[in-house]
Amino acid sequence: MLPGSRLPCALIVLAGGGSTRMGMDKAHLPWSWRRLPLYRIQLDKADRLGPDRVPALLSGREGQTYPELPDGVRLVHDAPDLAGQGPLAGLVSCLEACAASWVAVLAIDTPLIPGDYLADLLEEAQQSGKSVVPRDEEKWEPLVAVYHREALLEAARNQLAAGRRDLQSLARAGESTGWLIARPVAPGERWMFANLNTLLEVKEQERFASSATATRVTRHRFEGPEDPGSTATAFDSVATEEPLEIRVQGRSIALTMRTPGHDEELAAGFLFTEGLLQTPEDLDEIVQCPALEHGSEGNVVDVKLRPGLAVDYESLTRHVFTSSSCGLCGKATIAAICGRIPRLTGGPQVSPELLRSLPAKLRDAQATFGITGGLHASALFSEAGDLLIVREDVGRHNALDKVIGRSLLDGRLPLTAGILLVSGRLSFELTQKAHLAGLTIVAGISAPSSLAVAHAQDSGQTLVGFLRDRYFNVYAGTHRLAREE
Repeated sequence: MLPGSRLPCALIVLAGGGSTRMGMDKAHLPWSWRRLPLYRIQLDKADRLGPDRVPALLSGREGQTYPELPDGVRLVHDAPDLAGQGPLAGLVSCLEACAASWVAVLAIDTPLIPGDYLADLLEEAQQSGKSVVPRDEEKWEPLVAVYHREALLEAARNQLAAGRRDLQSLARAGESTGWLIARPVAPGERWMFANLNTLLEVKEQERFASSATATRVTRHRFEGPEDPGSTATAFDSVATEEPLEIRVQGRSIALTMRTPGHDEELAAGFLFTEGLLQTPEDLDEIVQCPALEHGSEGNVVDVKLRPGLAVDYESLTRHVFTSSSCGLCGKATIAAICGRIPRLTGGPQVSPELLRSLPAKLRDAQATFGITGGLHASALFSEAGDLLIVREDVGRHNALDKVIGRSLLDGRLPLTAGILLVSGRLSFELTQKAHLAGLTIVAGISAPSSLAVAHAQDSGQTLVGFLRDRYFNVYAGTHRLAREE
């Protein structure tokens, strides 16, 4: 959750009617591996608009039902005199039923837009006092925007009274009369605005959404050694990491972190390599666990074996056992861990110049990597950038365990004043281990996963990815980046 006060805001999700190109109601399409209907996916983004869940309105056509609406959501049908006049009519109906001074608007068929993007638009509206609508070189995105309610309602009513439904002209008129400003859409952000108009587009975007997650990032770029650099806030895609609980005959046996998709194959392969399955005939079916709490959909599978097959649970080698209760999800996992470990505060203030110097120091210290090219490394630096410990291993988690273990044996824990640099990808497992060791700054040469970013945000860590000489990205904890004079 973003800190600080927020404008009084409501979320309007325009579910609309049936799509003529798709031939069905998009609002009820099950989305991604979670299999939640699109209207639930979009309504849940209200959580990012304030410290408490903001009121939300769902625009739907008369007679359409929306089961299990979250608390605080009101279903609004088009006013009789506006029925059949498109999304602008639904928007006017919701605005008339809304009491908030500001509204965030989100179309049902843009599920890739993250809730944090709406939060950024709201913050920009708070600073400017004007409605904020994204725009690239070609067009406006008026159905992913934050508006001053009264200004939009007056403009939309005038538009409909004149017999026009065109939202592009509404945005252009708003800019020309001064009540609306544009937020530029960077080329790297264009993918977030993908619109679902056909079942083929749904399938394509579902595959993308299962493997990638949009997250806010602060980009630092440098043209040369003496360049003080420039910064820009943008949204980028990171690989999705979520926990998967594997059950056999209803018994929970393992928890693994994975990129969602092909979960049945993952479960079958795990059980085969663990010796619980010998042939395809041993397997009856693999099903998603029913009756899960909201937020955990798609993250638990139950493997049904053929009747009479004996299972030796004690033979499992990974021994990653979990509780038998439903409700496992990424957010629950992070909350449980952060609840046991204090949120990280304090820590060093580091300059971009110091961070940029660390990868070269790590490479110089990787003796075995220089020979084999096949090892991961973790390095602990002081807040002055001095290399304190470096360890290599074929497993990135093992390399970090070695650094933490050495620090434990030397009596250095917690490592609050230290800086951790890992040679590869930043996963949830690494940020979790670093959190346990008290490390406030975690950096990687490669990309973080979505769960690593979420954990860093919740734990108070500073998370830096793609750390190179000419650029790096900060995904959480920007307050520890000292500005160079």
